[in-house]
Amino acid sequence: MYVMIYGHFDTTALRVRRRLYAVCCCIMQQTEAFWHGKFYFPMLLGLTFGFILFKAPLIGAATLAMVSIWMLLCCSNILAAIAPLCMISILSTLSYTGLEVFAPCAMLVGPLIAALVMHLKLWPMKLRLGRSARGLVLVSIATLLGGMGVMTRAQALQPMALYYSLGLGVLLLGIYLVVRTEMVEGRGDDTVQRFLSLCYTMSMCMALVVLWAYIESWEAGAALNTVPNLKWRNFAATILVATLPIPFLFSVKKRMHLFSAPVIVLALVLTGSRTALLFGAVMLVLCTCYLARWGVISKRVLLVLAAMGAVAAVVVGPTVLQVALGSRLHGEVLQHSNMSRVRFMARAVEDFLQHPLFGIGLGNTANSDIFMGVGGSMVFYHNMVAQIMGSMGMMGIVAYAVLIRDRIRLLLTVRSAEVDAMALVYLGMLLVSMTNPGEFCPFPNAILMVMAFAAVEELVGDPAVALEELPTKWYHLTPSRR
Repeated sequence: MYVMIYGHFDTTALRVRRRLYAVCCCIMQQTEAFWHGKFYFPMLLGLTFGFILFKAPLIGAATLAMVSIWMLLCCSNILAAIAPLCMISILSTLSYTGLEVFAPCAMLVGPLIAALVMHLKLWPMKLRLGRSARGLVLVSIATLLGGMGVMTRAQALQPMALYYSLGLGVLLLGIYLVVRTEMVEGRGDDTVQRFLSLCYTMSMCMALVVLWAYIESWEAGAALNTVPNLKWRNFAATILVATLPIPFLFSVKKRMHLFSAPVIVLALVLTGSRTALLFGAVMLVLCTCYLARWGVISKRVLLVLAAMGAVAAVVVGPTVLQVALGSRLHGEVLQHSNMSRVRFMARAVEDFLQHPLFGIGLGNTANSDIFMGVGGSMVFYHNMVAQIMGSMGMMGIVAYAVLIRDRIRLLLTVRSAEVDAMALVYLGMLLVSMTNPGEFCPFPNAILMVMAFAAVEELVGDPAVALEELPTKWYHLTPSRR
């Protein structure tokens, strides 16, 4: 009798395990199909903007984090899990000056890490790296050594200091390794397209956030005198300027995507950011030339558009500036802002001369007497070059010189619509970094750039070497032409 009961129990348990396995396989298959389909990024866009409309950033962040966990457990492509986390950064614009509202989401960090570990067990990776890794390794060293001999151990171990010293180096290197490996071992072209779709989604979502902020502050019957004074205008400008080339890239295959460009351009104007107006105009001109380069418009149309743009700049340019910057022209706001930037440049030179080897460190708050941003942000010199000099000294200068040189060489390897668009994206981020944190914001700005160059390596056929093969193949990391 005991044997019969035990045998029946064992058979039932086996049947249940088989059914659970079948259910799990079905969920994974449907999740993979959803990721590769047309509705994944519209879903992320709808969720993010929906929670913004209903002013529920905390619930939205938790929901997007749960989507990330779901994708880690049920989808082989890790980019599917990174995408919702990037969208959280757009959602956070509602709480730009009070990010502590997201503190309850800290309880999801554990499940996220556990899901990541499970993902790597279900779909193990043979980590690979390409040309971009060299600069990232050097930058990791520079960010870790920055401030050596200046910052105390207690200062270096502060959460904010660790966020920037690790986030701008080790974290970016880790993201690069994972995404580059995904593009090699998975379907590389599809992963590249998925990344471009992520950039497109972030661009459109940020544009909608800006436009909605303006609609909320608009009063019926009121004249259009100024745009709202958005506290998060610089972050919005960074995302919009850097991703502006993406709809132009998509228009090479489908002209309908050109209708997205005016929405993004309008959002750039309405941010009230001088960075958006200046560099957005530069990027718009370059993107228009990009359309002519890849046959979307003829050179004759390009000349007509250039003439129309010049006339518009003369006729309505002053009015646009008055409207876009009107909320910031009262008192001494702009003058004070400009003086702060000049003082930061002078302080960067001073910091470099006093600490030429490793600078004063990314997490150092010694310059907060000039200007201190929102809580959790670094004391930024308002210029990328100054930031490298002052925070990381000669070590940082060498590291970023190698990083930028390798990236430019990579972009010049093969000419294609995708690679040229990535070049414009990178140029946009570099331009923004001349006045705003830009690439010195680990999430999402720097992470997007790292993923962009992993995509470029795949597009140009740059070899990706497994970590165990590095001793013999390190110097063979040279781009090959397709």
